[in-house]
Amino acid sequence: MKKKWIAVCCAAAVLCAATVPALAETTTNNNSTTTAPQMQMGGPGGQMGQMGRSGPGGQMGQMPGRNGQTGQMPQMGEMPSGEMPQMDGQMPGGMGGMGGQMGGMMGGMGQYTTADSPSEVVSGETTNSAADLTVNRAAATKITVSDTNSDIKITESGTYLITGKAADGNITVKKGVTGVVLILEDLDLTSTTGATLSINKESQVKVVISGTVKLTDNENPDDETSTDTAVADAFDGAAIKVKAGADCVITGTGTLTVNGNAKNGIKAGDETVLVIDGPTVTVNATNDGINGNYDVALLSGAVTVTAGDDAIHADRILTVGSSTGGPTVTVAQCVEGLEGTVVNLAGGTVTINASDDAINAANSDALFADTLTYAINVTGAKVTINSRGDGLDSNGDINLISGSAVINSAANGGEAGLDFVGSYYVSDDFDLTNNSGVAFDAGMGGMGGPMGGMNGQMNGQMGQNGPADTQPQADTQPQAEAQPNFFQRIANWFSNLFSKK
Repeated sequence: MKKKWIAVCCAAAVLCAATVPALAETTTNNNSTTTAPQMQMGGPGGQMGQMGRSGPGGQMGQMPGRNGQTGQMPQMGEMPSGEMPQMDGQMPGGMGGMGGQMGGMMGGMGQYTTADSPSEVVSGETTNSAADLTVNRAAATKITVSDTNSDIKITESGTYLITGKAADGNITVKKGVTGVVLILEDLDLTSTTGATLSINKESQVKVVISGTVKLTDNENPDDETSTDTAVADAFDGAAIKVKAGADCVITGTGTLTVNGNAKNGIKAGDETVLVIDGPTVTVNATNDGINGNYDVALLSGAVTVTAGDDAIHADRILTVGSSTGGPTVTVAQCVEGLEGTVVNLAGGTVTINASDDAINAANSDALFADTLTYAINVTGAKVTINSRGDGLDSNGDINLISGSAVINSAANGGEAGLDFVGSYYVSDDFDLTNNSGVAFDAGMGGMGGPMGGMNGQMNGQMGQNGPADTQPQADTQPQAEAQPNFFQRIANWFSNLFSKK
């Protein structure tokens, strides 16, 4: 570690001393000699990324001013092991962006270490009592919904086959009723007065999707905050609502479309394990696609989510797949993708497009933080991330044990491909392509430096296309010899020095 900081100081000193004048053209006219500066447009280089996990990185090199304008080398602030001297030397205009690149790289060069072994991986409960219920289609009670028969109430155990179409209706399983199997087959149901499918407290329901099923919640979003207590209490805010303490498994081989136009698509309450195992599910929601106050498990099938906020959220443990395989999970659009105190990606294929963090081990209410360590564990899934925030963001640990991940995310400020405050483990067998760097809670290394520096470099290099200077200046100094590859070699050296798996 000490050797690296010494090397950094030496390299910084070299750059500081390298005050190279702008390249010049010499013209001889009779007995006088004048030297006109060559065309340069480089503006100031990016500032060095401040030390600290959320510190800004290098600022973008500004667009150039006048021909031959010089770019100021960034100043260096405090480094983790002491204070580095300031760099006040100037570089030629065309090289100003390179100063930004160097400052940016040094802003993001904080050291991190990987753990020798993964932290404990806590598996969630991926089954519940509803999964064991037997589906006896032949013995099912058949119910056809319509605009005149749209309020379906299940008050006893049994198997029910529900089909048909209604513009405003719902299906409700009474509180505490167990042993219920609902076969939803070629059903199109919309509700304006609560969830289209409501599974009440402490009930036990297996939902079997057959054929094509569409459930749409068209409640008035304003009802949630109504001053009328009865109206506010009746607001479900989800197309499928599984209330506290209920066991629910959604299975089958059909296609389910869930439209949460009022708030969420699927909502599960406290002490509820929500399992999706088998069907092809598409969720569209103005808020969260799938939101569970306890555990959520996606075991097989295909799940596609378009959400206005979180795509799939569990307060406690979110599980995707198992050691034997898993679903295809596609997050087409969201703010944050997958979130839980613990996120276990054990199998299947996961693709996330997020405007903020793609996968988050976090909980804004700090629920379960006293019994669980925040963690993202990839133990077999194939993950692809495109996000404008962090790729994997853990308030605790990240364990990349088996499987693969391709991460394309932000690399500025405190954002990075991998962001953690605990331990980070990656096995030799894990296939990781992280295009967006690492941020960590170690008091150093703002991740925006590299991006700002590279932008500064590009703007600086535009100097070679600048306009001719109409006011040549006399210059009696000898013409500087161009060294076009020197700074790039320094940049490459820094990149190799601080790159890790």
